[in-house]
Amino acid sequence: MVVNTRNGAFLPMETAGTQHLVDRTYRESGPFQWARETYINAREAGATRVEFGIEWQAVANQGVYRRMIADNGSGMDAEQLVEFFNTYGGGGKPIGGVHENFGVGAKTSLLPWNKYGIVVVSWVDGDASMIWIYQNPETGEYGLKVERAADPDSGEVSLEAVYDPYDDEDHGCDWESIKPDWIGDSGTVIVLLGDSSEDDTVRGDPNRDGAETDIKGLSSFLNRRIWEIDEDVELYVDELRTNERKQWPPSETIAHGPVLQAAADRRTNTRRILGAMYFIEYARASYKPGKLQAKGTAMLTDGTQVLWFLWEGKRPDIHSYAAKSGFIGALYNNELYNVTSHHSTYRSFGIVEQSVRQNLWLILKPPALGDGKHGVYPRNDRNALLLKGGPNAGGELPVSDWAGEFADEHMPDAVMAAITASRTKDGGTLDDASWRERLAERFGSRWRISKLRVRKNGPLLVDPTQAGSHSVSAKTKSVRRKKRGAPSTPGGGRSGATNTGSRPGSSMGAEMKVAGGIPRYRPVSASELGEGMLAAWQPHDPLYKEGAVLINIEHEVLREQIANWQSQYPEHYAQDIEREVIDVYGQIAVSKVAHSEFLKGIVPAQIVEKELRSEGALTMALLGLMAEEAVLATRIGGKFSRKKKAA
Repeated sequence: MVVNTRNGAFLPMETAGTQHLVDRTYRESGPFQWARETYINAREAGATRVEFGIEWQAVANQGVYRRMIADNGSGMDAEQLVEFFNTYGGGGKPIGGVHENFGVGAKTSLLPWNKYGIVVVSWVDGDASMIWIYQNPETGEYGLKVERAADPDSGEVSLEAVYDPYDDEDHGCDWESIKPDWIGDSGTVIVLLGDSSEDDTVRGDPNRDGAETDIKGLSSFLNRRIWEIDEDVELYVDELRTNERKQWPPSETIAHGPVLQAAADRRTNTRRILGAMYFIEYARASYKPGKLQAKGTAMLTDGTQVLWFLWEGKRPDIHSYAAKSGFIGALYNNELYNVTSHHSTYRSFGIVEQSVRQNLWLILKPPALGDGKHGVYPRNDRNALLLKGGPNAGGELPVSDWAGEFADEHMPDAVMAAITASRTKDGGTLDDASWRERLAERFGSRWRISKLRVRKNGPLLVDPTQAGSHSVSAKTKSVRRKKRGAPSTPGGGRSGATNTGSRPGSSMGAEMKVAGGIPRYRPVSASELGEGMLAAWQPHDPLYKEGAVLINIEHEVLREQIANWQSQYPEHYAQDIEREVIDVYGQIAVSKVAHSEFLKGIVPAQIVEKELRSEGALTMALLGLMAEEAVLATRIGGKFSRKKKAA
């Protein structure tokens, strides 16, 4: 149906009210989603070259900088253009066909910030077809701009939604001439017009609160989102060198020409996108300061693979066009989702040390949803993954479960060595054996951890030479007190067991739950915790299976306490007093975590772990003064002599 408007003829989408679906999906998507959609469309069309360039005709004729996306895929004829750009797939699913992903994703991520129009010119076997999709300013609906076309034989004039490219003087562009030489007989070019004929669209969506204004933002997104670029595929981004518009190149000749010696450099960077894996491994023989030390794959029980990469030495100066430091992400169909470098996520995988985090990449590759009942699939906005099957069916990925299994059972030797090397000699644990023993008598039986135990005809091979704890029956109600005079157990658990451990070995055995004593604590720097946090709980510490509480020894509250107590005693006690204060805070934090184990019988265990043992909760629990002061007064006062008062 052709509708007359004040701006000419208009062919709306076949589904009424589609603009609401488009706008809603757009709001749920993330920055540069349009780049992901158009690239995937081009690859599905068989393209071996894709360019996010600049449409230079409008620059020269009208001083407008528009983003142009070109590919040498199979292209679309007139019928396909209408089908894929003027209809909306039912249920938000891809429509199917040559550019099946374009049926929904590209429109929903492009149209809300290109209401004035998106021009698409596509060639199939040398024949060109053009459409102009935009939002009707009167109705708010999205549809195709209709132009008058004359039949070459009869001369009869008609209104057509698909037409031959023409010389558009109003917009400073001959649409037939926008085809790059490298496209050949088949391919597609998309030009983004923004919300008005004068809009610059080269930097991206202006409605994303500045998220797309970085001149390297598009390259950075593609190099983080796409895992690997096939060797026979070329992907380029034409980048401006500055956000100062007056310094942008006024023509393609200057943009792609030699360096200007007498004036500001107005060239553009034509950057080749190589994918996230390339910049992780950075396998360049010419780069000597660092290298990929080790990599491997850990297989988890639900079929999820953990691809890990550990770098050694100085990282290359990648700047902002790709990820320079380590991150954790989920891999699905050659795309990375749920990417994060947050310290708390690394901590759940057993990695706290900043020097290790910045050189370690963990890529989670869960099984994709297929004919079975378990697997992952992308959310409608293609900005996150969801899981079908299992306890989190239909919800977010069970990253914490994967993290715990990786830390407890699959920690690579190379990563473990890096963690051990990064911990200083003073980054130890709670060594007051008598104090640990008293706490273990009260809480140790409840603190269960996985251990390997020697067992005849067992399914596993274990190392029987490690000290460990006897298994405790589920019916055990309490821990028997040690006989008076018996030596303390360094681990804080029950003594005498040497047939359990956590490392594989040569003797047959089985895995079982045993009493693991109580958690440890470790002094760490401020960079290992969130901003302003004094303590954090690490349930999966690779060196201490019972878990560890992290104490930020650089925290202002702790430093103030140390200074206060040091001021009351002679200077030669300063280092000892500092150690005592840290010990007290560590012991109190461990006590609170150990005591909270009782709450798992009252409230869900998940709430205890995620809320009551969160960084914020533990920090608040340690910000009081009365309990800490009482312990410190007894501990320090009983060991050191105060300063003598001046006469």
